[in-house]
Amino acid sequence: MNILVRQKARELLKGSAVKIKNNPSSLRNKFLGKEKKVTIVTAAYNSGKFIRKTIESVINQSIGIDEIEYIIIDDCSTDDTYTIIQEYVAKYKNICSVSLQENNGSPGTPRNIGIELGTSKYITFLDADDWLAPDGLESLYNILEETGDDYAVGKTVKVESESESVIGEFASVKERRSITPLDVPHFFYHMGPTARMMNLSMVKENEIGFPNMKFGEDKWFFTDVFFTVGAVSTTKKPIYYVNRTSENPASLTRVTSVLDKRKADIEIIKHIQSKDIAPELKKIALNRIYEYDLVKSFDSQIFVKSNNKEDFIEILREAVETAKNLPYDFQDEFKVPIYKLALELFMEDRIDDFVRVFQWLKQDANKKYHIEDGLPYYELPFLEGTYRFVRIPMLARAIDSYIIDNVYHQSFEIYGDDINSIESVLIRDRKRIDNEITCDVQIEGNRGHFTVSLDDIDKMEKSLFTVFIRYNEYQLINIKRILKNKMTYNKKNVEFYTTVANNLGLAIKSLE
Repeated sequence: MNILVRQKARELLKGSAVKIKNNPSSLRNKFLGKEKKVTIVTAAYNSGKFIRKTIESVINQSIGIDEIEYIIIDDCSTDDTYTIIQEYVAKYKNICSVSLQENNGSPGTPRNIGIELGTSKYITFLDADDWLAPDGLESLYNILEETGDDYAVGKTVKVESESESVIGEFASVKERRSITPLDVPHFFYHMGPTARMMNLSMVKENEIGFPNMKFGEDKWFFTDVFFTVGAVSTTKKPIYYVNRTSENPASLTRVTSVLDKRKADIEIIKHIQSKDIAPELKKIALNRIYEYDLVKSFDSQIFVKSNNKEDFIEILREAVETAKNLPYDFQDEFKVPIYKLALELFMEDRIDDFVRVFQWLKQDANKKYHIEDGLPYYELPFLEGTYRFVRIPMLARAIDSYIIDNVYHQSFEIYGDDINSIESVLIRDRKRIDNEITCDVQIEGNRGHFTVSLDDIDKMEKSLFTVFIRYNEYQLINIKRILKNKMTYNKKNVEFYTTVANNLGLAIKSLE
């Protein structure tokens, strides 16, 4: 079944409720202008505070503003967004403005209008509060031209008030050319519109579009893109900056409730199930939602502290109902052992134990580990039998450290499924994406060792850093160091801890 999600956009463009300036399809533009290299689509609503920076990031692209077709759709803003857009429309004939007379409540229909109006070879999307890296478009355009692929994605940087981080690092951790979405196991896990460029004719001819949903329209759109593409490429280059600063509290992602998001996921599940596609693609897309979106949402303080846990559980019940139509057991596709165990409890109607799993995950600071046959497990103290122990994919714990000749040495023990796939140790700034060191690592059996010179450390900017082990190209785990063990006994807090001199200490404090 192919739902014509762009139909509303087509009807709006035929009617009188839309005002367009610098229409790319006008006779004047067709006669005077050459075909642009890329179409950028921005859906804007009350974005006056940020949209200048957004537009300027397009104008200043290294590919050249003359090579860009920029379509900005104002979704009936009530602030000065429209006025700001018109300033740029008056200066640049290849910046098209579309003004809607009624708000849609979602960026879906405005983006579809951009798809309908686009005339370039490629298309990309830019939210009205975000911005592009100066050479972002050129990087993706060159890759698509060199490879002939349908889709390319680069690095998305989330900018917060005090820090930066990479979103969906698996999609941009290395240079890849002409692969399929199945070649990157988590490719379906980064589904926002950021840092992506794709063949516009592929989108148009296959009726790919955004549903008019408040949340989840990106997952719907890019799932359909991945079902359609012939080949994709990835790059390590920064392409796109997402604005999550404290100055932007009205971001749709922030104001949409978790429950509303999960309800939207049910609709996306039904859409994916309706598609006539390869079974393996469908499995991966569905599991991303069943496991990563639905079950993982319970692994949060929002759920654990909620007074309405039954509302979350009811949505999961509805999701489980949709899985009954599948020709396979959807539980078998779960990748995270603790989520798979929780789902098994849920399917056995052990709801109290299901809830306790996530309470334990979020609230127990002294989880007990168990190693058997070189593999790591959590011990769940409140469960018995086959549920008592649950696998951990990878576990690393610090053993010893010392400094010789200005070189820091760290040894650790490592257990899990992917020891042979360990590539390096990454020392990463917690706040900036370009302040890190990669160290060589030696693994012998279940023991590991890495070194880093103090000279290399001295070259980095002052900050706080996290030490990770990188494996399977893009996956990261922390090296755990147990410094404190707390317990309560006989109305006292008892705490064993590591002193400043690196000795074992004990503190006993009254609770009264």
